[in-house]
Order: sequence, then C-alpha cells, then structure tokens
Amino acid sequence: MSRTKPAAQRRGDLMTAGQRLFVAKGVAATTLDDITRGAGMSKGLFYQYFRSKEDLVGALQEQFSRELAGQLRAAAAALDDWGAKLDACAQASFEWYRDRHDLHEVLFRHAGHEAAPGHHHAPGHEAAPGHDDGYGPAIEALRELLDAGVGAGAFTVADTETTAVLFYMVMHAFDPDAHGHGPAGGPLVRATQQLFRRTAGVAGEPS
Repeated sequence: MSRTKPAAQRRGDLMTAGQRLFVAKGVAATTLDDITRGAGMSKGLFYQYFRSKEDLVGALQEQFSRELAGQLRAAAAALDDWGAKLDACAQASFEWYRDRHDLHEVLFRHAGHEAAPGHHHAPGHEAAPGHDDGYGPAIEALRELLDAGVGAGAFTVADTETTAVLFYMVMHAFDPDAHGHGPAGGPLVRATQQLFRRTAGVAGEPS
C-alpha cells in the first residue's frame, strides 16, 4: 500500500471510500476494514487522519455542510436583488437535498449513536441544527447573507445569527417527496421563499 500520495489525497480517499460504503451499507454495517480496503490503505494510515469511524462520519457531515454553504453563496452572488438572493438560496438548498437525499439520510439521520463526538441525539433522530453538529458552515453562509442585506438596508433582521439557524432548520427539512410536490419543489419551495422574505422584511413575491 503506497505511502507516496500527498496527505490530503490519502485523507480524501478515506472520505470517498467511507461515503460510498456508508450509503451502500449504512454506518453501523461498515467496518474499518471495509473503509481501509476501499481506500487501498492500512488501518495504521487511517488512524493518522481519523480517530475512529465516528470521526470520519463527522468529517463527512462537515464536508456536506461546507459544500452546501458554497452552493448557497454562489446562488446568492449570482443575483443583485436581495429578495431574489433569498429565493435562490431556498431553491438551491432544495435541489441540494433532493440530489443528495441518500447521503444526507445516512450521515445525519441514521448514523445514530455512531455520529461524531458532540452529536448527542438518540439513534435514528437528529438534533436541532447548530454550529457544533456539522451544520455550521451552511448556517454561517446564511448569516453572512443576512448581515450583508442588513448592512445594505435591504433586510430588517434584529438577530441574524438566530434567523440563519431558523432558515437552515426550514431548508434542511426539505423532502423531495413531501406532500406530493415532486422533484422541483413547487409550492414547498415557494412557501419557503415567502417565509424567508417575510422574516427578512422584504416586500414582494418570489418570481
């Protein structure tokens, strides 16, 4: 097993193997042997990058949220109108969860007692989103948007931190099959966009 790969690449290989196996088999049924074999490296190398399988789950949760945060920032940056920025974030989030439904389920809903340290929810249930449970990067992206909108005089939000958590709680509950709204979201996304606009004090309706 080669030790010549850069450290970041070896860590990435472990995360890729773990993600693939967790989605296919579930966290509980996936062993360290499965992960290291899938990444083509030894357990000794695994422990250079992660303390345990639970630590790997936590890293994947944070990666999921970081990538979502990037999508939210990109969606907002593509538009000039502040209400449209909020609308775009709701749509981007819905599409993110729709396209990664299986990964989200296994990392955040079904990891149970094997979730990363600091995740104290009971097996099969999620804790409310917060900065210490893997959701922080996405919440931070929303807070940045709210702060920018307040600074521009476009939003009237007294507590952008709490409002960002509220927005994320709404978005992270998206289910592509919910209420028969289908893969595009339809009324579910529009209702979320309206909620965001009302909460931020933005006039007008989503386009």
